[in-house]
Amino acid sequence: DKQVVADDIKVVFAEAKANGYTSKYIRAVVKLRRQSPSEREENSAMLDLYMASMGMATETPLFRHLQGMGTDALARDSVIEALKLLAPEDGEFTVKIGDGARMRIWRDKEGVHAEPVPDGPAATSQSTFDVAQSKTTRRPGADAPDCTEDEAFSLGQQARRDDKPVIANPFAWDDKRRQRWDEGWRHEDGGDGMGPK
Repeated sequence: DKQVVADDIKVVFAEAKANGYTSKYIRAVVKLRRQSPSEREENSAMLDLYMASMGMATETPLFRHLQGMGTDALARDSVIEALKLLAPEDGEFTVKIGDGARMRIWRDKEGVHAEPVPDGPAATSQSTFDVAQSKTTRRPGADAPDCTEDEAFSLGQQARRDDKPVIANPFAWDDKRRQRWDEGWRHEDGGDGMGPK
């Protein structure tokens, strides 16, 4: 009986291949269908988390999650409450979720606070996290070179030519040169660092 079932499966995959489908992906979908919805969601979330930590995701799970929750007012409130936990010591950030007002979230000696910030030209200067003006500016790594953003782009290109991984970026997360270095690396590679071009 097992042999008959295996032969039937081979016939189905052969027909699918003849119709232009790739059996590798059909098998992947069949494997996903065997999982319960909660198991599938957990696996997907963990894969997103690991890819984001390795610098392989185009969008971090937090931003994707916020975007999905931005349509519901109750969800917006719960997201803002959750984001209060991320407020840095003596620092602040702003967030805009869906159609709601831009919110400024900050922490000081009295605790964590959130207040709406008006939209418009004046709000733009307030809402952008400026590393130079932040009280909690993190210092770049000891190996971060002293260069401009354009020079960081060139350094990223050179790093790719030297076969260094995209995670070898020497700049701190809050340094604008970090993004330029990544852009240079990807430009030279012709891909996003996730695998073969």
